[in-house]
Amino acid sequence: MSEKKEVEFRANGFAYKKIPFLGVFTFVLLIILLEIGTRYNYISDLTLPKPSNVFAAFIELYDSGLLFEHLIPSCTRLFVGSCVGVFLGIIIGILIALFNTLRASLLPLLSALFPVPKIALLPLFVMWFGIDEGSKYALIALGTFTPTVVATYAAVDNVDRNLIRMGQSFG
Repeated sequence: MSEKKEVEFRANGFAYKKIPFLGVFTFVLLIILLEIGTRYNYISDLTLPKPSNVFAAFIELYDSGLLFEHLIPSCTRLFVGSCVGVFLGIIIGILIALFNTLRASLLPLLSALFPVPKIALLPLFVMWFGIDEGSKYALIALGTFTPTVVATYAAVDNVDRNLIRMGQSFG
């Protein structure tokens, strides 16, 4: 009778193995390839600027002090717009998941709005909210609102029904 030989399991069970610095190496390699491509005109300057020119412009803005003068308002817009979009998205997502009438009425609208590139709505937002800060806040809020609603609705809707029944039975 032959002895059974254990077969070695290949692919490490698809377990993720962290490889240090590979992400940084890939990023640096991509920047080098982009620099070579733009320098030797494989990539048009109209399509993509040279990474060295971008870095030089960054240093120039930093040295002149203009970088933070423009960065702070941009970060403020991002923070305020994101907070508004996430706050409203969580509320609407929970309401859609909990109430059938809201789900039936708002889910088709949300499904139609979700795939639309939000930047395509910028001209409408400028007409509705003006060219000032309002349109910028509204566009960022809408950009964070739709994925937040979808994620919140899915999370609430996917709660195990047995856990809900158990919670109801315990009051």
